Amino acid sequence: MMRLGICAALDVGTTLHARGFLRSVYLSSHLFPHVRRARHFYFDDGASAEGGRAAARHFIDAKVDAVIGHFASDSAAAVVESYAQAGIPLILPASTCAALTDAGKTTFRICASDRMLATRLIEFAKAEGLHRLALFTDPSLHGRQQMHELREAAQLSTVEVVDDVNNADAVVFCGRLKASRQFLVDKRANGCELPLFFTDDAASPALVEGLKRTGTVFVISFPMAGDLAEAQSFDATYQQIYAEQAPVYAVETLAAFALVDRAAADQRELLDALRFDHFATPAGPVSFRDGENNHARVSLWVYTDEHAHERRLLC
Repeated sequence: MMRLGICAALDVGTTLHARGFLRSVYLSSHLFPHVRRARHFYFDDGASAEGGRAAARHFIDAKVDAVIGHFASDSAAAVVESYAQAGIPLILPASTCAALTDAGKTTFRICASDRMLATRLIEFAKAEGLHRLALFTDPSLHGRQQMHELREAAQLSTVEVVDDVNNADAVVFCGRLKASRQFLVDKRANGCELPLFFTDDAASPALVEGLKRTGTVFVISFPMAGDLAEAQSFDATYQQIYAEQAPVYAVETLAAFALVDRAAADQRELLDALRFDHFATPAGPVSFRDGENNHARVSLWVYTDEHAHERRLLC
């Protein structure tokens, strides 16, 4: 019997994204027969490095065949080498830190990395005439690494990173959803009228929920299932059961389980399949080069006071 480790911050009090993750795990068990028949081992890593290490010890002792999760980069960065030494594939639906696939030779990322997100943000800012950006971050590894990648991307562009908000055309905040919302609230309360950019974890209606005025807000993140032609069936099923659209990260989670199911159906050794095979998944085609998905997509979420929320694919 296949054994699967399933790991994230599983408490919605820690992150609202936990709800979409757990719902996608549940739906995967219904949609994929080999996932349904597998033995599941769950661990709440609390989105922390310490929690990640505890989860890895649990999964390695349980001799799992694969781990899906470690959503937070803080957690994932603490364990990729442990999984590589144990020969266990780690499939990341949502951890963006670019270094994860360098350090973990058995690590495979479904979503775009923070390096790709940074490149697309800089390209979009330049196209919008926003040539001077002020950068801020929360203390998370996710936020700090995203800021690092933005600085690196800006050096290859005519976009300039500035220290003084008064000299900026726009402000970028890199960090988790709760911190992103607080940054938005504080900036607008303090009279900042500049466009505000946020990064992938802020892609949630909760970012602006209840705010009378948001100003112009951009979120560089991932598409929702309803934005993808390949995921329409999954989104319809999700809405039928939960009466809302499948949120960001839901389709990436489903795709991770689809990889495991396909390899099991083909009786393929999972590491070889992930390294060499091409998969058709609810998130579209997936194949990996050096652990990165060749078909990862980036979406721009836009909020303004004048227009309804919109999303558009950047790549």
